[in-house]
Amino acid sequence: MLKKLAIRLLKLYCHTDFQEDILGDLDEYYQNNLKTKGRSYANATFLIDVLLLFRLSLLRRKWLDLNLINGAMFKTIVTTSFRVFWKERGYALLNVLGLTIGLTASILLFLYVQSEQSVNGFHTNIDQLYQVMENRTYSGVISTSDQTPGPLNTTFKLDFPEVEAIAAYTWVYEPYFIKKDHRQRESGIWASQDFFQIFDVDFIEGNARNALTSPSQIYFSRSAKERLFGKEPALAQTIEIDGWGTFEVAGVFEDIPTESTIDFEFVAPFLRWKQTNNWVDEWSNSGIKGIAKLKPYTDINEFNAKIEDYVRHKIGQKEPAGTIFLQPFKDRYLFSNYENGELKGGRIIYVRLFTMVAFFILLIAAINFINLVTARSTRRAKEVGVKKVIGSTRGHLLLQFMTESVLLAIFATLLAGLLVMLTIDYLNVLVGKNLVFSLISFNQFFGLLAIGFVVGLVSGIYPSVVLSNFNAVRVLKGSLKAPNGSNSFRKGLVIFQFMISTTLIIATLVVQKQLDFMENKELGFSKENVVMVPLEGKLLDQNVQNQLKSRLSANPNFTHMAFSGSSALTYGTSTDSGFTWPGRASELRASFQIIQTGHDFLETYQMELVDGRFFDPSLATDSLHVIINEQAANLMNVEKLLNHPVSFWGRTGRIIGVVKDFHFRSLHSPIEPLIISLRPENSVILNLRMNDHDMQASLAFLEKTLKEINPDYPFEYTFLNDSYKAQYQSEMVVGTLGNYFSGIAIFIALLGLFGLASFAAEQRIKEIGIRKVLGAGVLNIILQMSKGFLVLVSVGFLVAVPISYFFMTGWLEAFTYRTELGVSTFLSTGAASLLITLVTISYHALRAANSNPLKSLRYE
Repeated sequence: MLKKLAIRLLKLYCHTDFQEDILGDLDEYYQNNLKTKGRSYANATFLIDVLLLFRLSLLRRKWLDLNLINGAMFKTIVTTSFRVFWKERGYALLNVLGLTIGLTASILLFLYVQSEQSVNGFHTNIDQLYQVMENRTYSGVISTSDQTPGPLNTTFKLDFPEVEAIAAYTWVYEPYFIKKDHRQRESGIWASQDFFQIFDVDFIEGNARNALTSPSQIYFSRSAKERLFGKEPALAQTIEIDGWGTFEVAGVFEDIPTESTIDFEFVAPFLRWKQTNNWVDEWSNSGIKGIAKLKPYTDINEFNAKIEDYVRHKIGQKEPAGTIFLQPFKDRYLFSNYENGELKGGRIIYVRLFTMVAFFILLIAAINFINLVTARSTRRAKEVGVKKVIGSTRGHLLLQFMTESVLLAIFATLLAGLLVMLTIDYLNVLVGKNLVFSLISFNQFFGLLAIGFVVGLVSGIYPSVVLSNFNAVRVLKGSLKAPNGSNSFRKGLVIFQFMISTTLIIATLVVQKQLDFMENKELGFSKENVVMVPLEGKLLDQNVQNQLKSRLSANPNFTHMAFSGSSALTYGTSTDSGFTWPGRASELRASFQIIQTGHDFLETYQMELVDGRFFDPSLATDSLHVIINEQAANLMNVEKLLNHPVSFWGRTGRIIGVVKDFHFRSLHSPIEPLIISLRPENSVILNLRMNDHDMQASLAFLEKTLKEINPDYPFEYTFLNDSYKAQYQSEMVVGTLGNYFSGIAIFIALLGLFGLASFAAEQRIKEIGIRKVLGAGVLNIILQMSKGFLVLVSVGFLVAVPISYFFMTGWLEAFTYRTELGVSTFLSTGAASLLITLVTISYHALRAANSNPLKSLRYE
């Protein structure tokens, strides 16, 4: 679309003698960009090049015949433009300010959107890369995840010739690396041998040949290598991973770009990890991630149909099996949400949202320009009339006014570029990215100029046509009236502005309302004042854990504590066939989430029992028994649930309690069946509940105690409340960005309204004088001046209500547990819009109402 538009534009202005050569060169450059940087970049660059190629010497003969341009005339046009800007500097300032702010906001948003769309784009063979996914059906509902059976890693390539390479990799680990007396925590993954054949990395020490084939070799990023080994070469040096033994460095690679869905500072061999996780060899166990590279030109739809029953065939129908499929890796980041096996979007929703917001903010700024220029068109009527009388053609006048528009837009664009450079670091902190913008960059600078040129052309077309169309005779006779329809058109643009602004405000309020709802939702446990401490080193020993618990219990600031395999929010395992009971239907397929814990876990989190009891430290047999939640109880459908026999992961016991359902996932998801098992030997977290009296002193005591017991490890902790909020990081970013940019949109719209109110006050100054002479009061005059604008804002609000209701209802449906939209959200937005409008125009209204009528009526 952009390329076709650019070609038409070139043919419109370019002389036919030059078109073939220019288009040939441009197409060659386009094809190169298409291969290396993608279609979107190539199309955008093609359009920018066409705009930057504009030269007077290239103009078509029919344009040159108009004798529009020569050096002296162009100089006169530019000089006149600057004189107009100075004479009308108040309105020029409003236009520049509105365009600058609008362009700044739009550029920042477009940079963010571009960054989101470029995730995983650094892979040279991105079109051949796929994430291995799996669908599993539980209780009639299809659950989709990237957790797949481990044996795929060894059989998939052998069984399907379309597969060029496949690699298994784990979730992110953050172990300590020990080099002499230095300890450094790094994050990374364990991956199988094809990983570096699929994932693009540039080695600076060693190479990818035979990588990850030895269980004792490891690979580091440049940054991790420098933290661990300094500037000296790391190849062939040894280093210890806490709890895993000694490894030899077999390679160092350049840091992974931030725009990657798989982020790591080290890659260790999957062979070594599998030695301590032998469950991964079972086809029925899904827990490992997989990435595949298919041969070129493989039809992914046909291939997915071919592999659908692959896992079921491997299991032999003896156990419940999922179905696997491949998702293009380039889509994995933006398209990650599945509902009942169907792709339903993901972060692409926010990308589209912010693209629309950026476009609409820019449109609001352009509308300001159009409104202010057309509103003041009568002030330049005599100038147009005189120029036409002395020989100026309509073409000359069009060029004059378009030049003024383009100069203002380019000046505003350059200011916007400076503002972007000043504010982009704040945006990076907010969204957690590394966006870069600089006017020193050739591409970004000329891209910015191109944007300014296009904005100037688009914004200036209508005002230029209106101004150049004035009738010279009527102008000079003083009988000029406003152009037909211009007032209605201007009103329509104001309505459109406030429709967009109001929609953004309502959307922002709804997002904030949902965030408040999630913050205050009753979760089924208390998340306040709970600290989680990772267990490492000596703290993994149960005897040391008991010693730590005794010492902490002596401090009255710690009310409850429990060791566990996860917190209430960070469970990591589930099972279907691993949990059975007498009477379980053979056809039942269900996913039971699992929390493995020590004593006092439920008390620490202040969970509520609806039946039975908690685990009792005095009863050793409780390690055989389990506690379940209400969802699991409903699923089991057993008449007498308490003391009902169950078998769970090789232990036969009974159900001793039913805990009230609590949210152990985000509010996007429904509460699932849950098993709580007493297995303190698998604990990796210490959960502590503190009272809110002098929490700093409590943390200091905790740090001191841990340092004495486990001196080789630094003190690290996380508040449960922070972990809960982290689940909604995307929504919090959207809410914050929405606050900023909806505020910018309404501010720009109000700038335009401020200018229109000033013009209206000037136009009606004599009317106001007559009204005052006839006895009208200040309030009456303010109402007379305000009501027209208030009507326009009200109409914009009424149009915005159904639009925002439709879109925000759809957004809320992504949450299983959500707030209600409510009439109050819309009413408060409408009232606020009217109030802000009244305040904005009241300055000019008050000024006009308090003016001396003698001055305005002096010449009547």
